[in-house]
Amino acid sequence: METASIAVVATRGVGALRSTLQRIRTTVDRPYELIVLADQHSEDVVTYLTRHYLRGDVAAIGLEARGDEIHHCGLDHAFHLASGEVLVRIEDDLVLAPGWFEAVVDTLAEHDEIGMLGLVQEAEKPRRGRPPKHRRAPEAVETLDLRAFATRRSLFGEHEAALKGEKCTSGCRYQARLRELGQGLAYLPCQVRLAAGRLRAPASGLEFASELPAHDGAGGTMAQLRQVYQLCEEVLLPCMTCGDNELVVLAAQVEFCSAHAVPMGYLYTLRCTACDEVQYEEDYQFRCPD
Repeated sequence: METASIAVVATRGVGALRSTLQRIRTTVDRPYELIVLADQHSEDVVTYLTRHYLRGDVAAIGLEARGDEIHHCGLDHAFHLASGEVLVRIEDDLVLAPGWFEAVVDTLAEHDEIGMLGLVQEAEKPRRGRPPKHRRAPEAVETLDLRAFATRRSLFGEHEAALKGEKCTSGCRYQARLRELGQGLAYLPCQVRLAAGRLRAPASGLEFASELPAHDGAGGTMAQLRQVYQLCEEVLLPCMTCGDNELVVLAAQVEFCSAHAVPMGYLYTLRCTACDEVQYEEDYQFRCPD
């Protein structure tokens, strides 16, 4: 079994990072090495990561100074921090299906011709009628969405050597390099998708956790919460177990700020109409001002 490293790119604050690490812990069943790449000026994130590093939960931390970019989605830094034969890169606003990590590592092990495996696609526009089911096998593609993907460390090492010290700021350059090496690009459906806030944006148009309005600390946000999914409503979201695109809303639970007991958003419980599996969807609409 190949060893693998997960590199999390943290750009959306400590709340998003905490949720991502929790999702990794609850959806991955085999050993992995965890690397986190974050902005150095985000003091709350640095403090949070330092605590987890000292506890041994995080193997390595890569910090970017103010004004710098995390080049090539952080893979160039992750390459030097990680030791796994497979490098998996994810952003901190994704929902992970149970068994996603195993599916990624096994797919690369079974398909030597795949040099880079994409895990997420842009949400498609709603269609009339019942949406088509997605296949679970890898699908050959021309380009990949870089918010979540996996590649082999040896291949990226060849790319790094060819750059001769130049920073790789474009994932397209790496994809082109893979084609030169005779390696293909593929997308693996039903493993990772955007979180609720990205699939259905709030009315304000705010997208990232750091941009959400702060709660007032007095419990007045309850009347301002907007429940985007109604009970018993059938919504067009992919099932993370079977790939079907129709879920039924079973429950909508209000989530509270742990420090101030103020409502901050909803946690939805949904059931797939095809396989009856249950999954959860977070939709935070306020952030803690602290």
